[in-house]
Parts: sequence; structure tokens; C-alpha cells
Amino acid sequence: MEAIIKIFRSLIEPTMVLLVLIVFLILNAWIFKRSKSAASNGNITKGAIAFLLILIGALAFVLSLPIDKTLKGQILSFLGIIISAAIALSSTTVLGNLIAGIMNNSMKRFRNGDLIKINDLHGRVIKKSIFHTEIQLEDSNFITIPNIYIANNPVKLTRKTNSVISATVSLGYDISRDKIEEALREAALTTGLKDPYVYITELGDFAVTYKIHGFLDDSSKFFSTSSLLNAHVMDKLHEKKIEIVSPTFMNQRRVDEKEFIPRQVVKRAETNEKSPEDLIFDEAIKSEKLQTKKDFLTELATKQEALKEQLKSCKDPEETETIKTTIKRNEDLSERIAKNILEQETNEKNAKK
Repeated sequence: MEAIIKIFRSLIEPTMVLLVLIVFLILNAWIFKRSKSAASNGNITKGAIAFLLILIGALAFVLSLPIDKTLKGQILSFLGIIISAAIALSSTTVLGNLIAGIMNNSMKRFRNGDLIKINDLHGRVIKKSIFHTEIQLEDSNFITIPNIYIANNPVKLTRKTNSVISATVSLGYDISRDKIEEALREAALTTGLKDPYVYITELGDFAVTYKIHGFLDDSSKFFSTSSLLNAHVMDKLHEKKIEIVSPTFMNQRRVDEKEFIPRQVVKRAETNEKSPEDLIFDEAIKSEKLQTKKDFLTELATKQEALKEQLKSCKDPEETETIKTTIKRNEDLSERIAKNILEQETNEKNAKK
């Protein structure tokens, strides 16, 4: 009987360590669950903290075991070897994506809804998680990219405003450069771009390569505006009787002073239809709106803290009442936004089931 009691007593400390670890993990999940509407990187931070808690808990558990010190040292050495091997192989393991996710998030390279390009992948961010990032491509399909791939490759982030749209065209040396640049600038202005400028990017053996650039106010229309710019470049060059054909075209077949410019047609009136981006990036747009609400909620919480500090030092009764009213109004607004965010996230989860 005494031996059994002795065994139970020796297991009290390891059991307490396990219980404390479980409590901390539950507390970590509870804290981030309560603050998930205000934190854009909650999943990554929560996962990182949970990983550290488990690591520390495992070490504490081994040290609390009622075994010989030599055996404890061997177990700790074995754990050290496993952890070292995991870190050494992190470029191709889950741990690698975990570290890359933390790094990408801490650098704040992009957020939900942003238009990014990674090598040949071009689309808008839907979701950032601890191991991967999901984006919606320009063909409206979804792709999941491991975070380590993002960490190892350059990410091109398109600006929300004043992003540059460009189009390239190659024309012969027999056409006046001034005439071409004038037509290209007109095309950019017709497209709705601001401050257009032209670069001559290459002087080839048979043609000159021109590149027209312009600033777009809203990058959410990036793809449709790029297409529209190409269309207007073609139209303006044809209006000015500039042929867009290969300079060696005359050497390929015989033509008798014929201009290869299509006839102008009457353009139909524009309708207020949804832009292609509204249809293509439907999920990315929802994610961006949700992220904007979360960011606003974070800003509101910061303002609330500042108002509460101001209230402590305020002595004017009228000003005190004004601050209290503002705090109450902000609290009501925060509750409505948090409720709306929760409803939206719940609807998205149900839609995916």
C-alpha cells in the first residue's frame, strides 16, 4: 500500500505540469477566440504561442518525472536532437511553413484583399493562415500557397491607389515617334489613367518597342483596365492611320498600297454592369471587407483606450460628459461591428460545408 501511495505522490508533479499546460492552451485559445474580430493575424500568433507552450511543457514534464537524472538527461538530449533535426529540415516540413508564416505576418507584406503576384501566380489574397496563404486567381479559381514558397520568392504587391497600368506595342521605324507617343497618351487618357508617359524600351532590328504607362486610381479594376488600355491603344493607332503590323509584312506577300486598318464601327453605349473583377474576385472582395472591419475595430479599441486615459485626467464636467458619451457610442459601434463580423464568418463557414 505504501508503495502505491509513493508512486502516486511521485506522479503528482508531472500531472500538475500537464494540467497547467492544458489550462494555458485552453486560455490561449479562449483569449484569441474573444479577440479574433480585432486581430488580423490571430491564427498565426495563437499557433506560435501554442507551439511554444507545448515545447516548454514537454521540457517541464520530462524534468518533473520521477526518474534518474541520467535518464532525464538522455531524454532531453533525444528531444534536443529531434528539435534540431526538425529545424534543420524546416525548409521542407510543416515547421518550415510555420516559421515562414510567422515571418510573413511579422513583415506585413500584404493583407486580405490585396492584389499580389508571385512568379506566375496573380490574384487577390483571401486568407492567411499559419501554414499557407489562399489567393483567388484572375480566372476566379482558388490556389493554396505554402508560406515557405512565399518566403522564398519575391512578392509583387499592387498599390491600392495610383498603381501603374502599362501596355506595349512594337511599330516600324518609318512612323514618326511623336505621332506614336501622342496616340499612346490619348489612349491612356481615354482609358481613364492619369499622368500618362511613354518609354521606348527597345530599338530592334525591324521595330521600335513603345510602352505606355498611366496611373490608375483604384487597383480593384486592374485587369479590366489593362485590357481596356490595350483596346484603346489599338483604336487610337488605327484612328491616326498607323498600322499595327510586322515591319516585315510587306516582304511576306504582295499588297498594293493597302492599309491594314479595320473600319471604325459605332460603339455601343456603356451599361452599368458589374466589372469583371467584381465577378472574378468575389471571395477576395468579401475577405477584404471583413479585414477592413477587423482593422477598424482595432483602431476603435485604440481610440477607446486613449479616451479612457483622457477621462482620468479630465476635470471639466462638460468635457467629461462628452468623453463618456463618445466612449459609450464607440462601445455600441464596436459591439455591432463584432456581431456583424461573427455573422459573416459563420455564414462563410456554413457555405463551405
